[in-house]
Amino acid sequence: MQKVCLSFVAGLALATLALSADAAELRVLSVGAVQKIIKPLAADFTKAGGDQVALTFAAPNEVEKKLAGASYDLVICAVPVMEALDQAGALAAPSRTPLSRLGIGVTVREGAPVPDVSTPEAFKQTLLHARSIVHGDPTLPNQSGEVTMKILEHAGIRDAVEAKAKIVASLYDGFAMVGKGEVELALFNLIELPQGVRLAGPVPAPLQEYTYYETAVLKQGASGDAALAFIKAITGASAAKVWQAAAMDPYPYR
Repeated sequence: MQKVCLSFVAGLALATLALSADAAELRVLSVGAVQKIIKPLAADFTKAGGDQVALTFAAPNEVEKKLAGASYDLVICAVPVMEALDQAGALAAPSRTPLSRLGIGVTVREGAPVPDVSTPEAFKQTLLHARSIVHGDPTLPNQSGEVTMKILEHAGIRDAVEAKAKIVASLYDGFAMVGKGEVELALFNLIELPQGVRLAGPVPAPLQEYTYYETAVLKQGASGDAALAFIKAITGASAAKVWQAAAMDPYPYR
């Protein structure tokens, strides 16, 4: 009886190993800004019969370092980084695909009066009259601080805002400062907000600037066909609704 049980266990282990070997895995490296969208889209892709998707998220300035240190099949990142990867010959042509764009919003403490940012003039007056403002570090490439500087420059209020602005590397540190009442307003990417803060509104269209994201298959990857199928899944009509629900504009942009 013991021999039968051992044989059954051994057989079950071999079957499990065989299933594991057959289960393909698509390795995706993505910037963290899109993780709220990519996680459910990856789960839907697998449920629909696609490969298992192993997601790795990284800060924008860490993408190239991550790619140098490990093997991935597909990358999602901001356009400047994608352009550098393209020029370095890291991408499988012609897989480079526009994906989405992310704008900047104005946030305030939960329970505080919500300022008017609905028009360019209202936005400018709100920022000029705010006692303090926090935003991202403009020296960090492909992040919200860099985009915020373009907005303030375009609005003609950069110097006035910078005179009272606090700079942080992490948007969540900035949100925490607003939630505690340490600063009045925050200018960061339009993402899901933590408790304690609320969105006053996006930067109005004439002044809004965006971070643009793309996706592409990597030459070093081993799952080219699966990666292309995943790109099709995250850029399809049903996926567009997921992007929009997260306050990101899917490509093509209106």
